[in-house]
Amino acid sequence: MAVDTKTFLKEMQEMVAAKHSKDHAIFDMIEQGKLTQVQLRGFIKQFYLLFPKPFPKPIAAMFARSPEDSELERMWMENLMEEAVGGQTDTAGHRDLYIQFGEACGIPRAELDATLPLPETQGLLNWRELLIGQRSWLELYACQGMALEGTASGRMNKVVNGLVNHYGFKLDSPAILYWTLHMAVDEEHMLVGPYAVEKYAVSDLEQAAVRKALRNTLDTFWLVYDGIQRAFVDNDPLYAGWQETAGVRA
Repeated sequence: MAVDTKTFLKEMQEMVAAKHSKDHAIFDMIEQGKLTQVQLRGFIKQFYLLFPKPFPKPIAAMFARSPEDSELERMWMENLMEEAVGGQTDTAGHRDLYIQFGEACGIPRAELDATLPLPETQGLLNWRELLIGQRSWLELYACQGMALEGTASGRMNKVVNGLVNHYGFKLDSPAILYWTLHMAVDEEHMLVGPYAVEKYAVSDLEQAAVRKALRNTLDTFWLVYDGIQRAFVDNDPLYAGWQETAGVRA
């Protein structure tokens, strides 16, 4: 039996908090400066595949699935323009900002673009494609707005702390603008998920679908960082091919 949408939204927010990606050990390692430069490169290259490289196209696809709701349309359009050209912040497209960051870390764009996804990274990319193309718009919006982009600010804060305190960057450096920008911008972008869930997840079937999709997204997203840790920190021999391209086994 469906619960009222405010209660359901609170349940979903608690689910996200219980497995928030910012709490993964890899972000603690970055924040505390425990990753070597080579290990950090492995993280940087895999993260590029998750958001900077494919965006803004996934956001455009999400916008295209919006119901006739002017508030949702406004949220997605602002998100799309910010990702594409830095529309809200008057900066630049977020892919360009990340490429700038990669170059500051000694990783040219060609190397970023040639990165092969770890199996766990590919798993999330596949799941996001399935959400966009085969699941309801409500499941998609809940997962993007609450588990993926909706959790970005916490991750970004930890990365920025690490970059500034341990990896030689200054807080106001243009080189890390991708990260510092998202600490604030994603506070706005994270509103779309809660808005959609509270307004539209009204039936038992809708709530069950959102609950299952959100749990799967959180689990799959967590596995991405498990994979990065196994490959580049634990030096698991099963990831030898990816380690060689990151320089771990050079």
